[in-house]
Amino acid sequence: MDKPNKIVIIGLDGATWDIIHPMIHKGQLPTFKYLIENGSYGNLNSTIPPLSAPAWTSAFTGVNPGKHNIFDFFTIRNDNYELRNVTSNDRKTPAIWNILDTYGMTSGIFNMPMTYPPEAVNGFMVAGLGTPDTNSNFIYPASLKEELKNYLHGLQFSIDVGTIMGGREDAFLDELYKVTDIQEKAVHYLYNKYQPDLFMAVFDELDRIQHFFWRHMETSHPLHDPKKSQKYKDAIEDYYQHLDIAMKRFLDTLPEDTTVMIVSDHGFGGLHKDFYINKYFYDMDILSLKPKPPLSINTELLRAIKTTLKKLTYKMGVGRWVDRMIPDWLRLKSLTPTVDTGLGSVDWSQTKAYFCSLSGQNVWINLKGRQPEGIIEPGKEYEALRDQIIEKLYTIKDPKTSKNIIQKVYRREEIYTEDLVSNAPDLIIDMAEGYVIQVGLAPEMLMPAMQYKLYRSGCHRQHGIFIAIGKDIKKNHQVQNAEIIDIVPTVLYLLNKQIPTYMDGKVLTDILNKELKGVEYQSIQVKRTSAIQKISEDEEAKIAERLKGLGYMG
Repeated sequence: MDKPNKIVIIGLDGATWDIIHPMIHKGQLPTFKYLIENGSYGNLNSTIPPLSAPAWTSAFTGVNPGKHNIFDFFTIRNDNYELRNVTSNDRKTPAIWNILDTYGMTSGIFNMPMTYPPEAVNGFMVAGLGTPDTNSNFIYPASLKEELKNYLHGLQFSIDVGTIMGGREDAFLDELYKVTDIQEKAVHYLYNKYQPDLFMAVFDELDRIQHFFWRHMETSHPLHDPKKSQKYKDAIEDYYQHLDIAMKRFLDTLPEDTTVMIVSDHGFGGLHKDFYINKYFYDMDILSLKPKPPLSINTELLRAIKTTLKKLTYKMGVGRWVDRMIPDWLRLKSLTPTVDTGLGSVDWSQTKAYFCSLSGQNVWINLKGRQPEGIIEPGKEYEALRDQIIEKLYTIKDPKTSKNIIQKVYRREEIYTEDLVSNAPDLIIDMAEGYVIQVGLAPEMLMPAMQYKLYRSGCHRQHGIFIAIGKDIKKNHQVQNAEIIDIVPTVLYLLNKQIPTYMDGKVLTDILNKELKGVEYQSIQVKRTSAIQKISEDEEAKIAERLKGLGYMG
């Protein structure tokens, strides 16, 4: 086999063929058109459910969440019923960059979710979603942070969702493009200066715009407002065109023998309603509430006041300035728990099961020996309760449409394998298209999908996109059965390296225009580089606040 080419992977968070293909046919995405005509392409099956934290981690490890241990942006705590943030410290499986380290190859990672704290890689790493803020040590090596800051005249790799929180759609879109252009500039600089053997970069603002602007594009959406949508109906397609142009600018700088992959962690589609499963559990006597206390000024009220004031400052256009001016000691950290699950009124001594994470779409059993006040015995009682909940959930229909709102309920061992399954939620729910499970209790079981008192009209779908182009890749070829766990084995194969036997993914040999060599598996001992720093309580609070702002906490 010839000397392997360098590989570039561009991640487009939430990219979907449902938008790309029609736009190609209309002549609006010439770069995408060129890529699929000159490469291999198709659906990329995501994790179940299709959520960014486990999906991106599977994309860079080649294994299912039961092995890498990332099921959500959050996980349960042992001492109470709050959640804690999940970080790169929680990952139990080596990433592709760890494997390449053992071969003396270089990796460059930019804006990849679930990589904070960054690892000491043979190359560089700029951590993505899950980073507290740009004041944190989110770049390795540390010297690169100042280098990037000077080159970019500042560091801003993520949109400030306070603009959409304040209902300022135009400001949100302006900042979206600004951040994307900064990301593009950073990608050009990092790759062209350091030329790593493997370069992975994620553009993640596509996910944000689709969450909030889908209803303006989709005229059949129940939340479509013909008057307001007239202004924003092209917002999502305009942004796809912006990415199409940005990709061309970057791809034009690469050597001709570079192998390029374009991937997304999941697809996207319309979101109509939130399903308040804890309301359903309450009605079914699965979840119990404490008696209401006398009216008093408590932390929940203060937190609501804080959120209202924050929304007001962003609506006035001074939110970011106010955030910068308030000293840390005045931020009322006691009002910002690690994660607010909306479960403060639950009577755990009478509660059998509960839902606590929008970004997880799963159910936890209140299990003895695991939860602080668990009441369900492991074994027969646990299995009987799971059976009961599954049976009941399949009966739920939307009264307006008479259609089932749940597509599939999985026991954790049905979709996750290996020892770390015990860390997974007990039931994983795959909702029917148009529905997501929402945290908290609401007057009704089904409500219009909302966030920040704004309509949230787009949500994730199971199939993302996959494109590969290069001298060894078939042209205009549609690949079948590609999964997100296949990316790492395929990259290793193209780099002429053996595939670790623990990997779940397969090599996508179908995309190759010739067999380069036989696929070789070997029991390779790869050390996962330990994170370079621990995470402080202040950083934990900032991560939770940022994830909440991005919609991962309801």
